[in-house]
Amino acid sequence: MKVGIFWAGAIGASVGIRLSAAGVPVAMVARPSLIAVRETLVSQGLDGQTYRPGDNLVVDEDPAILGDVDLCLVTVKSRHTHEAAATLANALPPTAAVLSLQNGLRNPERLRAALDHPVAGGMVSYNVVRPEPGAFVQATKGPILVGPLDGAAGDALAQLTAAARSVGIPLQVRPDIDEVMAGKLLLNLNNGICAVTGVTIANSIRSRVLRRCFAALMLEGLGVLRASGLRPRSIVGLPPGVIARLLALPDAIVLRVAKSLVAVDPAAKSSTLQDLEAGKPTEIDDLCGEIVGRGADTGTPAHANAVVTNAVHALEAERTPSFWSAERLLEALRVS
Repeated sequence: MKVGIFWAGAIGASVGIRLSAAGVPVAMVARPSLIAVRETLVSQGLDGQTYRPGDNLVVDEDPAILGDVDLCLVTVKSRHTHEAAATLANALPPTAAVLSLQNGLRNPERLRAALDHPVAGGMVSYNVVRPEPGAFVQATKGPILVGPLDGAAGDALAQLTAAARSVGIPLQVRPDIDEVMAGKLLLNLNNGICAVTGVTIANSIRSRVLRRCFAALMLEGLGVLRASGLRPRSIVGLPPGVIARLLALPDAIVLRVAKSLVAVDPAAKSSTLQDLEAGKPTEIDDLCGEIVGRGADTGTPAHANAVVTNAVHALEAERTPSFWSAERLLEALRVS
């Protein structure tokens, strides 16, 4: 089996390095900045275990390196999915399958619309930070979940699952991947909270005011997703509605009961905040904006998610983002 990764950012590079360490040939399409540090690449697990790639890892800008892969992991931001699909249509062999490891709900269907290849949705439930150019450090706990594939693609996915687990990546195949991705979307709504206020993931969870904001987004999002026919499933054990109500409780209770929610590297930032700080467009339309769009389609109110979506877009337009205070956000969301 050979695995391709298109386009390798923090998640893609971290996974590719570990798969290579497990003996899997990996072709990673990446920016020149990553290619330049090929010889110093390292991926560190949450347990501190360090993995270095073997000679079987190829890193290049040219998508042609994907010409003989069995599986291709797509890790681009949602705004680049259409462009990625057009590139992959010309680069992948006819027998290759595609796994979408991206935020949001719509990327698998975007890929299927442009590709003749089998496509499975998926999600990465943990965060990766990059303290040095060639270092990728897992900052939060969680598995990678993907949908099933049939035939030869299913066989390759089974090999990928075994290889990933051998290097500390708990990769699981879930037949209910659409509901799982919906549950992940609800947790990803905190990306918007972090982006609007400019705080790390850890600080957003340790602030009761911001947790109340997060809870408001989740409860609103849960209602919208249910109205659109989805039944979001949790990836952290507790049902989404319970998580949302737990978030609003006092610090002493949350920090004691919801340890998995607060076990976050202090330096970890949401991808949306990282994009803002880098002066790039964000994925907010595929996160909070997804709730707003589905709310409009189903006639379900989505005021809180609309506030965050609009606020992030306003910050995108600023040369230096003027982040909101937690209290300002809480007031704007009309949280009682």
